[in-house]
Amino acid sequence: MTKRFLATILAASLALTSVAATPARAADAGEIGRFLLGAGTLFIIGSAISNSDRRYRDSDRHVTRRHHHDTHVRVKPRRKVVPVGCVRVNRWDNGPRRFVGKRCVRNNMHHAGRLPGRCLRTIWTPRGQRTVYGARCLRNSGWVFG
Repeated sequence: MTKRFLATILAASLALTSVAATPARAADAGEIGRFLLGAGTLFIIGSAISNSDRRYRDSDRHVTRRHHHDTHVRVKPRRKVVPVGCVRVNRWDNGPRRFVGKRCVRNNMHHAGRLPGRCLRTIWTPRGQRTVYGARCLRNSGWVFG
């Protein structure tokens, strides 16, 4: 049950209990005035209780956020950099191709696992088959050579 409904029931019950079990008689103006004054007082008290409960309930819904802009240090986003020493150029019949050696990257980068797997290529060299990263694919994925 809502608090407003309970406050109304309480006011009505207090108003009715003050009436004595006597035979019916005509009420004079003084009795009617006292009854209306008591009912009005109970209504005001019930309304004040309801308003105070609503105020506390509404204050729980609001969240206060404190922003300390002066204490935060802005960190630049990490650039994705591939070591330039790992970049190789092979000349094929259709022109030079740049690539980045997988083993060189693994030995010279802290986070070599962050390189995109879709850029992996397998090429043939005089020393056999090698797994490399395509330089154009890395550049298109946001990596720079430095």
